[in-house]
Amino acid sequence: MLLSLNQTIAGQTVLDLRVGALGLQQGGDSMAFVPECMSSMSFELLSIGTAVLALFTSPHPVLVTKQHQEQVKNLHVALNLAVEDIIERWIKDEDAQFTNRMPLEPEEEDLLRWMHSNRHLFRPYSERPGSWRPDFLVEHDDSTGAEVFRICEINARFCWNGYMNAAVGQEAYSAFGLESRGLEFATNPEGILDGVLNLFRHDLPLHLVKGEEYGIDIWPFMELMEHRIGVKPRLITPDTLRLLPDTTEKSGFKLCCLAQPDATSTLKTSSGDIVEEIHQMGLELHQRELNAFDQEMKRQISLRCFNDMRTILLAHDKRMLGIIREELGSLVSRDVLSTEQATDLERGITPTILPGSTAMEKFIASCKISEGFKDGYILKPIRGGKGAGILFGDELDNDDWLARLEPLREARMKAGKTLYVVQRQIRQPYYDILVGVKGKPERCHMVGTYHAVGGQFLGLGTWRCSPGRLCAVSDGATWVCSLVRAEEKPATSSRKQILRVGAGLLTLGTMLWTVGRIREAFWK
Repeated sequence: MLLSLNQTIAGQTVLDLRVGALGLQQGGDSMAFVPECMSSMSFELLSIGTAVLALFTSPHPVLVTKQHQEQVKNLHVALNLAVEDIIERWIKDEDAQFTNRMPLEPEEEDLLRWMHSNRHLFRPYSERPGSWRPDFLVEHDDSTGAEVFRICEINARFCWNGYMNAAVGQEAYSAFGLESRGLEFATNPEGILDGVLNLFRHDLPLHLVKGEEYGIDIWPFMELMEHRIGVKPRLITPDTLRLLPDTTEKSGFKLCCLAQPDATSTLKTSSGDIVEEIHQMGLELHQRELNAFDQEMKRQISLRCFNDMRTILLAHDKRMLGIIREELGSLVSRDVLSTEQATDLERGITPTILPGSTAMEKFIASCKISEGFKDGYILKPIRGGKGAGILFGDELDNDDWLARLEPLREARMKAGKTLYVVQRQIRQPYYDILVGVKGKPERCHMVGTYHAVGGQFLGLGTWRCSPGRLCAVSDGATWVCSLVRAEEKPATSSRKQILRVGAGLLTLGTMLWTVGRIREAFWK
């Protein structure tokens, strides 16, 4: 179970970092989270990105079991197989009718068809799925009392989203001699950093295209690159991109951007712009920003973006979870998944109803028959993030709910209109979270994350904790990392694996200490 590290395990204090100034207490145990040497520590000037990482950080880690880790890893293996198969079949499997069941914007579908027609220019999707950071909710299984993780979305539009948080947050705990206390990282921080750095080639310049999203992880990511591999990526905006026709290129174009004054190799466009070539690139753009490019520009970006455009357009879309659940029978019959893996996904993916589907028609009919039926469901924007735009059925009156469902009889997106999926509302348990300077427990929900690069599971990410229904850092939630017992004995069938947690908002002293540890992680 998830255990507050200011509580005790088997009667023994797990971490004893005594500093009387904070005096955070729960019951009779006292735990401070800043070493005594803190007052004498000197801190160099911190980058904005590194400091931002610590603003919403809790120093109270979550203690997970290895059974929890296995549950998430097994879910990912099955999810990855399913997504890879579906995306590889997206265009060519006409019988599956994916483009009708989950239609994109016309220009987006055109891009995917172009990528399919020019497969010789791309590696197979299974070799370049990029990075994912799925979110999962926790629900108690009434029949067993165990905690079940249910994936509610795959975050994949921003390729380093949460990765730096998880890596440096884990690394910060290395100061406490975890091994001597019978604990270890739940996720190897070096594995996460290596995963991010393996997304691209280190022998070529790297350009990062950034738009309106302020972002958090991108800033320490850039610092990490410079200090770990000696490469300073160039941050550019969408309006600086240029195409240069070139018959020597297989695609017919060079992709360029306006050159920096110190650029050593430049070209000149027909309009007189001095540009530098882009060999590989990362994107931190919303879909609407991508759609603002003309079609040829999007094609050239798709050839050089290390986070595959199919990941951004398909895997990130909230409808993908509904597609996976509908495809489970086919995936098993074609030996893509085992029966056990399909069962894991059916249990581990939040039930998701697609717009325009027969299931949606049945759902609307049920809502009309019973006004209370809606109370067990939510509406989630198909391309949203950070909890924005999610509507709870039990917070809307029936007329408003039915009015919002009516457009969902059609599968296709309409300009200026938000398209939703319907998801079953997961009844998340509350955990006592330590919040604030006084460390008073507050009942909070938790949302878990995990990280995967190139299809490989890297480990648990951070947990987001909030007393509200939505656990988003942008909405004030606290994020916290995990630890696990070393050499933990396997659970028996009668033993429940229950999450134990302790989390709280940072005091100024704790924030400075955590930021210091984060900074050290980058400079290792």
